[in-house]
Amino acid sequence: MKKLMILAATFAAIVAHAAVTITDVSARQRWPWNGLVDVDFTISGAAAGEAFAIDIDATAAGGDKKLSACTYATEPVAGNGHSRIVWDLGADYPNFRAADLRISVTATPISNDRTIYMVIDLSGGSTATKYPVRYTTTPPAHVQGAADEPCQTTELWMRRIIPYSNAFTVGGWQSPASNNIIYYGKITKPYYIGVFELTQRQFNLITGEWPSYFTNEAYRAARPLENVCFSKFSGTNNDIDRDPSYITGGSPLGKLRAKTGLPLNLPTDIQWEFAARGGTLLAGGSEFYVYRVDGRVPGSSEIARYSENNVGVADRDSDTTCGTAAVGSYLPNDYGLYDMLGNVNECLSCFAVSTGSYRSYYQEQSGDDTLGMTKDNPIIDPKGTPQSMAYSGLNYLRRVCGGSWTQSISLWLRSSWESGDSSGGSAYFIDKNKICGFRLSMTVE
Repeated sequence: MKKLMILAATFAAIVAHAAVTITDVSARQRWPWNGLVDVDFTISGAAAGEAFAIDIDATAAGGDKKLSACTYATEPVAGNGHSRIVWDLGADYPNFRAADLRISVTATPISNDRTIYMVIDLSGGSTATKYPVRYTTTPPAHVQGAADEPCQTTELWMRRIIPYSNAFTVGGWQSPASNNIIYYGKITKPYYIGVFELTQRQFNLITGEWPSYFTNEAYRAARPLENVCFSKFSGTNNDIDRDPSYITGGSPLGKLRAKTGLPLNLPTDIQWEFAARGGTLLAGGSEFYVYRVDGRVPGSSEIARYSENNVGVADRDSDTTCGTAAVGSYLPNDYGLYDMLGNVNECLSCFAVSTGSYRSYYQEQSGDDTLGMTKDNPIIDPKGTPQSMAYSGLNYLRRVCGGSWTQSISLWLRSSWESGDSSGGSAYFIDKNKICGFRLSMTVE
């Protein structure tokens, strides 16, 4: 029988906020022992809705051995009142045992400076009944240019994003150019968004299928999924942000939701654009063309696969110098998100009409013709326009963002670009297309 870890009865509680206290700290190992430790505590004095990132540290061997939690079975975030955070000590310290483990809890006001990742383990494949989910404060172990890492293939990594407290401009560049109208929007809820575009191998583990155009087996695993239309991915052509019940259980997205128990979705336009900027906060709308890397505006060849660094003719058997690149081949933005520009156009959860009509829809619904016109009167958590406004001929106008491997940096590869015209992004998702793909998102309710 394995020796059980015994948790000491004395714990320290620390808080990085003068008005807030942590009390009633306790910890208990799971039985039978599986490496998980339930840590309970109570936060008092926090403002309503205020969230804190939780750090769990421990000592053993009379205080000489120090341990820090990096892997959690629950999101390491808490607010006022009683909370339980589950530390996966067995993942952080395999085979560790101690008879005098003492735990401390630290609560820090949460921000984008404190990164939290959600990781979905897809390694069980399409026949798995459940995909395990863990949380970590450690970034994915990714080497730029690699094409066979777990974070690109057998695991799905998503980063927690904290929105600004103030409004900001959305839009500013569309195709066609006549739609170049911004609106002021505001996000009130944090959300998770994929660190990478969804890859062919990840889709294969979910569905058992390899539907993409680029089929060279030596290179396909870490290339982004493409050649799949929106209705194939979600099981519907309806707006799945406004009404996620349209997502069918047999669709790839439906299977992911069922096997994780999480309300996974695709980003809205405001979520995607905010994440794409990587924390770049500028005063106006027209300058939101690029995102920053380490605080600087990078060269286009550093951050994106696009037409000018796409070598040769991209056919089905091409390597990754032609067509799509393996995800993570270029520099991430300052949120640590890869390929927000280039590689594949990314489909959003909402329908597309011109930004002007989009803004007009909310003005009409609210009876306020100034809504979205100023920072002081933004559109709050916009969900997109209803299907009736986004139907043209036989095409549902589906928003796509970011540009693809076929497009030039001068026109399409900018964080404020989106397409929804019937000759462009909308048609791509009615029929399968080799320049459009997906990046997952999940709003934290």
